Amino acid sequence: MKALELDLGKGLEGLPLELSWEGPLLKGILRQANPVLGEVALPFQSRLEGSRLTPIPLPPPALAVGGEVLPKGEGLLLRLEVDLLLPEARTWGERAFFRLLKAIFLHTLERALSQKTPLGL
Repeated sequence: MKALELDLGKGLEGLPLELSWEGPLLKGILRQANPVLGEVALPFQSRLEGSRLTPIPLPPPALAVGGEVLPKGEGLLLRLEVDLLLPEARTWGERAFFRLLKAIFLHTLERALSQKTPLGL
């Protein structure tokens, strides 16, 4: 799980991230170049309940995105907790491979987002 802050008042230009609000739902897709799998599009959905974002489970591979939404100036500050959801591993080899994928995903996410925006990871 990776914690990050995203200031929506500064825009999303240059980020591999698409966000949209549909009533109380935050929907999005994170696109990531993965050295093992090539480009991966990871969808997510969260429900806004007060200021809290609660992840809505999607079939793997997907993201679980929770956290909180806070007003900040003219925009919003999202404090997010992001986790990669993968299919259930059935063998020790699959478990090891999925741990490796998750580590690569979190490292690549941190590097990509910290280079393109004033995000605090």
